[in-house]
Amino acid sequence: MKILKKVLFLILGIISLILGIIGIFLPLLPTTPLLLLTSYCFLKSSDRLSEKFMKTKIYNKYVKKFKEQGGMTLRAKLTLTIPVSLLLLFMFITIDSFVMRIIIVIMWLAKVIVFTKMKTIKVEASNV
Repeated sequence: MKILKKVLFLILGIISLILGIIGIFLPLLPTTPLLLLTSYCFLKSSDRLSEKFMKTKIYNKYVKKFKEQGGMTLRAKLTLTIPVSLLLLFMFITIDSFVMRIIIVIMWLAKVIVFTKMKTIKVEASNV
Protein backbone atom coordinates (compact mmCIF):
# COMPACT_ATOMS: atom_id res chain seq x y z
CA MET A 1 0.00 0.00 0.00
CA LYS A 2 2.85 2.39 0.84
CA ILE A 3 4.49 1.77 -2.55
CA LEU A 4 1.19 2.45 -4.35
CA LYS A 5 0.84 5.74 -2.46
CA LYS A 6 4.38 6.78 -3.47
CA VAL A 7 3.71 5.87 -7.10
CA LEU A 8 0.49 7.90 -7.11
CA PHE A 9 2.31 10.91 -5.63
CA LEU A 10 5.06 10.48 -8.24
CA ILE A 11 2.54 10.39 -11.11
CA LEU A 12 0.66 13.41 -9.74
CA GLY A 13 3.99 15.22 -9.28
CA ILE A 14 5.04 14.56 -12.86
CA ILE A 15 1.65 15.68 -14.21
CA SER A 16 1.70 18.88 -12.14
CA LEU A 17 5.30 19.55 -13.23
CA ILE A 18 4.35 19.23 -16.90
CA LEU A 19 1.31 21.49 -16.43
CA GLY A 20 3.43 23.95 -14.41
CA ILE A 21 6.01 24.16 -17.19
CA ILE A 22 3.24 24.67 -19.75
CA GLY A 23 1.89 27.39 -17.43
CA ILE A 24 5.15 29.30 -17.76
CA PHE A 25 4.31 29.86 -21.43
CA LEU A 26 0.49 29.77 -21.21
CA PRO A 27 -0.67 32.29 -18.62
CA LEU A 28 -4.05 30.62 -18.08
CA LEU A 29 -2.41 27.82 -16.09
CA PRO A 30 -1.33 28.72 -12.54
CA THR A 31 2.42 28.01 -12.64
CA THR A 32 3.37 28.54 -8.99
CA PRO A 33 0.54 26.48 -7.43
CA LEU A 34 1.23 23.63 -9.86
CA LEU A 35 4.93 23.69 -9.06
CA LEU A 36 4.15 23.84 -5.32
CA LEU A 37 2.04 20.71 -5.84
CA THR A 38 4.97 19.15 -7.71
CA SER A 39 7.28 19.92 -4.80
CA TYR A 40 4.84 18.39 -2.31
CA CYS A 41 4.26 15.27 -4.42
CA PHE A 42 7.96 14.70 -5.03
CA LEU A 43 8.61 15.15 -1.31
CA LYS A 44 6.01 12.45 -0.56
CA SER A 45 7.23 10.08 -3.28
CA SER A 46 11.03 10.30 -3.39
CA ASP A 47 13.60 12.21 -1.34
CA ARG A 48 16.11 12.00 -4.19
CA LEU A 49 13.64 13.36 -6.76
CA SER A 50 12.55 16.09 -4.35
CA GLU A 51 16.16 17.20 -3.84
CA LYS A 52 16.76 17.23 -7.61
CA PHE A 53 13.64 19.33 -8.18
CA MET A 54 14.71 21.81 -5.48
CA LYS A 55 17.99 22.38 -7.34
CA THR A 56 16.32 23.28 -10.65
CA LYS A 57 16.05 26.79 -12.06
CA ILE A 58 12.28 26.37 -12.28
CA TYR A 59 12.03 25.68 -8.54
CA ASN A 60 14.30 28.59 -7.65
CA LYS A 61 12.44 31.04 -9.89
CA TYR A 62 8.81 30.08 -9.24
CA VAL A 63 8.60 28.21 -5.94
CA LYS A 64 11.46 28.94 -3.54
CA LYS A 65 10.61 32.55 -2.66
CA PHE A 66 6.90 31.76 -2.43
CA LYS A 67 7.56 28.78 -0.17
CA GLU A 68 9.97 30.71 2.07
CA GLN A 69 7.97 33.93 2.35
CA GLY A 70 4.44 32.58 1.91
CA GLY A 71 3.35 35.05 -0.74
CA MET A 72 4.19 37.18 -3.75
CA THR A 73 5.14 40.79 -4.29
CA LEU A 74 2.51 43.15 -5.65
CA ARG A 75 4.57 43.49 -8.82
CA ALA A 76 4.62 39.70 -9.32
CA LYS A 77 0.86 39.51 -8.76
CA LEU A 78 0.21 42.27 -11.29
CA THR A 79 2.68 40.78 -13.78
CA LEU A 80 0.66 37.58 -13.69
CA THR A 81 -2.83 39.04 -13.41
CA ILE A 82 -2.78 41.77 -16.08
CA PRO A 83 -1.74 39.63 -19.10
CA VAL A 84 -4.18 36.89 -18.10
CA SER A 85 -6.97 39.43 -17.68
CA LEU A 86 -6.25 40.89 -21.12
CA LEU A 87 -6.19 37.43 -22.69
CA LEU A 88 -9.47 36.47 -20.99
CA LEU A 89 -11.03 39.77 -22.05
CA PHE A 90 -9.98 39.11 -25.65
CA MET A 91 -11.49 35.61 -25.44
CA PHE A 92 -14.67 36.99 -23.86
CA ILE A 93 -15.10 39.51 -26.69
CA THR A 94 -14.33 37.11 -29.55
CA ILE A 95 -16.28 34.04 -28.38
CA ASP A 96 -20.03 34.05 -29.05
CA SER A 97 -20.95 31.13 -26.78
CA PHE A 98 -22.79 32.22 -23.63
CA VAL A 99 -21.56 29.15 -21.73
CA MET A 100 -17.94 29.84 -22.69
CA ARG A 101 -18.31 33.46 -21.60
CA ILE A 102 -19.57 32.30 -18.20
CA ILE A 103 -16.56 29.95 -17.91
CA ILE A 104 -14.20 32.80 -18.84
CA VAL A 105 -15.73 35.06 -16.17
CA ILE A 106 -15.44 32.26 -13.58
CA MET A 107 -11.78 31.71 -14.53
CA TRP A 108 -11.05 35.44 -14.22
CA LEU A 109 -12.84 35.70 -10.87
CA ALA A 110 -10.98 32.65 -9.55
CA LYS A 111 -7.63 34.15 -10.55
CA VAL A 112 -8.47 37.52 -8.97
CA ILE A 113 -9.77 35.92 -5.76
CA VAL A 114 -6.67 33.71 -5.42
CA PHE A 115 -4.28 36.62 -5.90
CA THR A 116 -6.32 38.88 -3.60
CA LYS A 117 -6.34 36.35 -0.77
CA MET A 118 -2.65 35.47 -1.24
CA LYS A 119 -0.23 37.25 1.08
CA THR A 120 1.48 40.28 -0.50
CA ILE A 121 5.09 40.46 0.60
CA LYS A 122 7.07 43.67 0.76
CA VAL A 123 10.06 44.23 -1.50
CA GLU A 124 13.27 44.67 0.44
CA ALA A 125 15.02 48.02 -0.04
CA SER A 126 18.14 46.34 -1.46
CA ASN A 127 16.09 44.70 -4.26
CA VAL A 128 14.54 47.95 -5.50
